[in-house]
Amino acid sequence: MKVPSSLSCLLALSLSWGSVAGAVEPQAPGSEPQASAAESQASAPEPASPLPEPLLLPPQTRLFLSSLTVVRYNPLGLETQNRLVYQRRLFDSSELLFRDTFASAAASLKASPAYVKVGPMLELQPLTVLNLRAGYEYVRFFGTMGFLQSYPGPFHDFSDDVRDATRDGAYSTSGHHLLFEPTVQAKVKSVALRSKLAVEYWNVNLRDGAGGTFYDATLDTLVPGKGWVLANDTDLLYLGGAWTVGARFSAVWPRYGEDASLPANFKGNSHMRVGPLVAYSFHTRENSSFNRPTLLVIAGWYLQHPNRAEAMPYLLAGFSFSSDLMPSRR
Repeated sequence: MKVPSSLSCLLALSLSWGSVAGAVEPQAPGSEPQASAAESQASAPEPASPLPEPLLLPPQTRLFLSSLTVVRYNPLGLETQNRLVYQRRLFDSSELLFRDTFASAAASLKASPAYVKVGPMLELQPLTVLNLRAGYEYVRFFGTMGFLQSYPGPFHDFSDDVRDATRDGAYSTSGHHLLFEPTVQAKVKSVALRSKLAVEYWNVNLRDGAGGTFYDATLDTLVPGKGWVLANDTDLLYLGGAWTVGARFSAVWPRYGEDASLPANFKGNSHMRVGPLVAYSFHTRENSSFNRPTLLVIAGWYLQHPNRAEAMPYLLAGFSFSSDLMPSRR
């Protein structure tokens, strides 16, 4: 498959780490392109034009573990996200539009002191600039750390002080979480842009019935017990070798449905924030048990939030790595 050169120069390999709860996840789909080289024959009367070596394609198949652990402030949280992934390359093409393409299936486990989420995940990257991820999670809340707290509707105060005062009302329950996450991504030289939309459906057993809501710390809003939430993370990044610096815009929009009885003065529970992002990767060692260990720090100031209009920013620190569990096949 041939891509026009004007388009090829604008397309890039997918980023090797991503977001949590928003947040960032290690993928490392393949090796970076190697620089071209040429050798002239000493016996030739005139040196021939140098011929570039073909770009090294990502592995044909991979089995790897992807791990990300984050600690968060405002809101407070601790979570580890782990995926066991089997991945297969789609195309044998060195064109930028088709080079980093793959399909994968994974078993996902997310855990914190307050809950556990486990389930399958499918991922398809048909083009270097487009990634599609879908998954299901069975969710179990333990009733610890003030989680889970639920409310009869979406208009109740869920600020940190109020939830601390009512933490004894937290209870254990379970539910189901479906997600679909399309991502568009591109890179021009050392500048990359990536935007991920999350479409989530929740079905959680609440004491307040079908019209109830519950507070989710990752989304930092009241989530419908049976309903939809939309979220977005958009990153503008400069990739400088081991260092990655840039900015992230995040937004969350819960959808409560037309049957929700809302007061006339209800302004909604959506929120937006923006701030800097910095990551440092210590090394890249493909086919190793400890590949691309990365430290990540994100800060964000709230542009809109029902409870967090003060100057105190959102802060997140994380550590990610991946482990190849079998030799990669090219």
